[in-house]
Amino acid sequence: MPGWAASPAIYANSGPQGAQVTQTCTTKDNITVCFGSVTNPALATDADFKSAAVMNVPVSSLVSSIRLRMDLTGPAPGAPTNYRAGVVVERSGGVLDLAGLTLTNAIIIRTLKKNGTSSTVQEEMPVSAALAGLVLGQNTGPVRLEFIASKPFDQIEIEAASLLSLGYNLKVYYAYAIDANVINNAKGYLSRFDNPSASNYSTAVIKRGITVCVNDRVSNPLNAVDKDLTKYAVMGSLVDLSCPTTLRTQLEGTAPAGYEAGFVVGNGGLLDVSILDGLRITTYLGTTVQDSSNNVNLLNLKLLPGGQYAVHFPTSKPYDRVEIRRTSLLSALDNLRIYYGFGLEPRVFRDETPRLSQFGNAASKYQVSIKKSNPLLALCLLCSVNNPERTADNSLTNFATVQTPLTVGYTIGLKMKLDGPGQAGNTAGVILGTNTNLLDVDLLANIRVNTYTANGTELAESATGSALLKLEVLADGRREVSFRTTQDFDWVEVELMTGVSLLSGTAVYYGFAEDRPTGFPSIVTVPAPLPVQLVGFTAKAHGQTVDLAWQTATELNSDYFVVERSANPSQGFVAVSRVKAAGTTATGRAYTLRDTEAALLPAGVLYYRLRQVDADGTQVYSSVVVVARKDVAASLAVYPNPAATTDIVRLTMSGLPEGQYQLLVYNMQGSLVSQQPLTEQQGRVAVETLRAGMYQVIVQDAAGQQVASQRLVLSGH
Repeated sequence: MPGWAASPAIYANSGPQGAQVTQTCTTKDNITVCFGSVTNPALATDADFKSAAVMNVPVSSLVSSIRLRMDLTGPAPGAPTNYRAGVVVERSGGVLDLAGLTLTNAIIIRTLKKNGTSSTVQEEMPVSAALAGLVLGQNTGPVRLEFIASKPFDQIEIEAASLLSLGYNLKVYYAYAIDANVINNAKGYLSRFDNPSASNYSTAVIKRGITVCVNDRVSNPLNAVDKDLTKYAVMGSLVDLSCPTTLRTQLEGTAPAGYEAGFVVGNGGLLDVSILDGLRITTYLGTTVQDSSNNVNLLNLKLLPGGQYAVHFPTSKPYDRVEIRRTSLLSALDNLRIYYGFGLEPRVFRDETPRLSQFGNAASKYQVSIKKSNPLLALCLLCSVNNPERTADNSLTNFATVQTPLTVGYTIGLKMKLDGPGQAGNTAGVILGTNTNLLDVDLLANIRVNTYTANGTELAESATGSALLKLEVLADGRREVSFRTTQDFDWVEVELMTGVSLLSGTAVYYGFAEDRPTGFPSIVTVPAPLPVQLVGFTAKAHGQTVDLAWQTATELNSDYFVVERSANPSQGFVAVSRVKAAGTTATGRAYTLRDTEAALLPAGVLYYRLRQVDADGTQVYSSVVVVARKDVAASLAVYPNPAATTDIVRLTMSGLPEGQYQLLVYNMQGSLVSQQPLTEQQGRVAVETLRAGMYQVIVQDAAGQQVASQRLVLSGH
């Protein structure tokens, strides 16, 4: 998928000459003593991710330290700004007792820029005491210590300081510089005007075209439509639910369908995702309601630089106004600052083409493992993963279920192959759900996310615990657990430890890799009119497949169209197919496409949109169209019927989409007496081992759902 990933990673695989050790030395009575040492420093600058130099930090009564500096290599002279600068480390030896020790500045990461034979420090980041304690005091495996650099650099240095009464050894595997995909510029529309007036905003509550109340609970509403984006309006406390606190702002243009709608907000402190339950955002085109976060789409909350937040949701229709309304008495919403409304291209918030564990045929695309922490432990009979194939099928809404018993000492893993290679720098993770909905940061100590290469046999990276894993609550209540990688990968695995009751019954939906954006645009430019004039886009069901058609009136330097599909727009769209555009034409063109892969999805409603891409990369989305596909009645014929147990009994199926099916035979007592896979629409029923009697022949799909059945009568001869 061209342009999907960020720039290639840069590593410090510069060879032995690229590693430099600096010791703290003191001289007394003409005797010089240098603190610490580094064993095999060149192993931190070779091309092997698994080899490591070892920083030896001894006990010392003085505050001393030792440094290891590593030169970056790559086609460019070092790394530019907005790159992740980091080092992968791991404690060597047993867990340390850190009680009573101060870990502030125990480990420091620096970036430097070479200038001839000398180097200039660019930036430095002391590793937090909590993260340093995790590295030195727990068994975490290799850990990434990093920050986003605001200055260019071509060297990375790690400094390890003495802990006075405690010595330690620290493995250094490699240093890296990886594009952080920082978003500084974007296309979109803001509620900013050179000469703002009351016509650019409204605080009135309007229902069915009638003004219910004027609303006086918003202070300085004019600030929310001013060109100075540091100004803000303030939404006061909610006194009367019949007249909710409301602010509607006009945008400087019409945002197309697919752009994210929302507001930049804040309160001078921290906001929690719980505020989303008390807010509603609605888009308008003139006075006509277009989309609302209370309908198909749900709100998302993103922390921005400077302590602000973006509250937003994906749209399906064009709009030129956005409204924020308070719908609850939640005190955290009192005095909420509203800086400005926006309609921004979706790449600001998400990777539009993520890699997913999503396949038409899930066979060989997942792996289940059960590991023992002690080889003397017995086999775990209650450890299981139900329906693991669901994490790698074509649906993003069904799931596998991991059963973790209360017996400690076991780890249950579910590994999922991605539909394309994940690249160094991507965010790797899984989507989870629990019956109790109580998956929080405290439970992350019992969850590990791993990445693998090749056929899922070569471990690349791993992360566990709240300091290394990121937990996000999605709009639909599911949880996303992830970490930012430093190596390429092909598989994502989630491991759950047993002995934790809240993890039993955890649902695993799918794995993913995303080139996730960071930051927020400081420069927003109104996009130029797209040179493609779209006059129609339709979707019609054709059995279980879907026929798409669209027409253009004119095209100028158009490159291609991408048809995108979703079963739930709030969870994003996936690309179905790419169709070459006409380029430049003054006459209308018609395009068609049949989405045959839709037949692999469960019957029901599907959503489609077009992504129109110009030759210079400019893109815009069409409005979303909806199509409903009805279930096709599946039929099963078994013959001969009645039959003798010596007969060859055959079956024929019709009305079923391609996929994996199982043939099950039950006796009249409800016992399963025969089971076999079905790979074609016809096959043979194994009856030679069955006794005379009446049986029920059932066909199940990959999700375990019955799709057809037929009664079969067998005689003894």
